[in-house]
This record gives sequence, structure tokens and C-alpha cells, in this order.
Amino acid sequence: MAFTARTSIIIDRTIEEVWAYIDDPSHDAYWRPVKNLKRIGSGVGARYEGVVGVGPKNYPYVSEITQYEPPKRLMWKGISSSGWTIGTEGSYTLEAVDGSTRWTIELTLEPNTFLGRLVEPLGRAMGPRAFGSVPRKLKEAVERQPK
Repeated sequence: MAFTARTSIIIDRTIEEVWAYIDDPSHDAYWRPVKNLKRIGSGVGARYEGVVGVGPKNYPYVSEITQYEPPKRLMWKGISSSGWTIGTEGSYTLEAVDGSTRWTIELTLEPNTFLGRLVEPLGRAMGPRAFGSVPRKLKEAVERQPK
């Protein structure tokens, strides 16, 4: 059964600066648990092929951009994943807040394997903590960029 996790963080940069950072796939390895990320195309319809690292394991995945509205919203759908779960859909939403930016991530996860179905209750219980250090790492990475 699918479940959705959501969390937000305030980043001390303008919405345009945050968007520019997350829209550049060369930055992804600094704040997301991804390896070997490749973007094919741009805007709606672009595909991302990558590998998510979870502990010592690597799980290839493919996702496709379904909504692209700079500098406010990016949505995607999961095409395939070899991991325990697949992110069936997700989004980043950016909102200007007094010269800073509220960045929100929302991800709907669905068990992809028997093991995924076993750990699904734990993922559901974790809620926003399911994102681990991703929001904090993004905030730190963007705020390290020169203004």
C-alpha cells in the first residue's frame, strides 16, 4: 500500500537561487543519496536515470519529469526502481518567504518487493523523517554557494 511523506525546510537564499541549485543535476550527489545520475532531456518529459545508495546497496531507478514550473514546482513519476520501494510520484515546491525560500519535498512510496511490503509500516511511521538528512544537506549546500 502506498504512503506519502512530506517535509519542508527554510533555506536562506532567494527562490531563484534555490531553484538554480536543484535544477542543476551536477549538484545532486551533494544533497541526495544518488550515484551515477544522468538527465536525458529537459523540462517536462526529461528522464533521470540514477542509482540510489542505501547503506552498502545500490538500487537503479528511472523517473520522468511530469511538471516543470521554474522557480516554483517540479514534479516527477517513478518509471522503474530495483529497490524495496518505488517513488511512484514526488515533487519539490518552492515558496518565497521574506528573502528566503521554503523548500518542500513530497514523495509517495509504494512497496516494490516482498521486503518493501514488510518494512512499509516502518516507512509510514517515519513520516517526514523518511527523508533523513536530505533537507539539511540541501540547505547547507545551497547556503554555501556565493550570493
